[in-house]
Amino acid sequence: MSTAHEERPPAAGIVLRLSLPPRRASARELRATLAGYLASNGVPRAIHDQVLLAADEAFVNAFLHSGDVAGEVQMRAQVLGDEVLVEVRDRGCGFEAGAVDVDTVPDPLVTHGRGLFLIYHLMDKVEVRSPATGRGTLVRMAKRFSRRVSPTIESIG
Repeated sequence: MSTAHEERPPAAGIVLRLSLPPRRASARELRATLAGYLASNGVPRAIHDQVLLAADEAFVNAFLHSGDVAGEVQMRAQVLGDEVLVEVRDRGCGFEAGAVDVDTVPDPLVTHGRGLFLIYHLMDKVEVRSPATGRGTLVRMAKRFSRRVSPTIESIG
């Protein structure tokens, strides 16, 4: 069972929170809900697509690698000014985040191993916390964007 809700913290934008079961079908719900949230907050389409792909990769990594088949994967998103913030958290086994090479282009013939590479290259800021104690993984990411205002006939002159 998934839950989604929006809340408005003091002096901030609306926060989207999702709790989803760790299954591939849940990724579709994450993408659809996050896409609607980004669109309703005026995030430009190119940025919208990059954020969706990064969030999807983080979610898929969480359910494929966490080992937590009974738990949930949490996603939190917020648009603050001209920045999109997204967090994806699981309660699984964790991993050694520093051991992942996010600078080298992955082999295109290998069917896995591109998630963190994509996340780091799509987003402006990425933080991965995954303690060796097996308390899960938190992926925090941020993407800046510009709200372009279309010129009106009056402003053209």
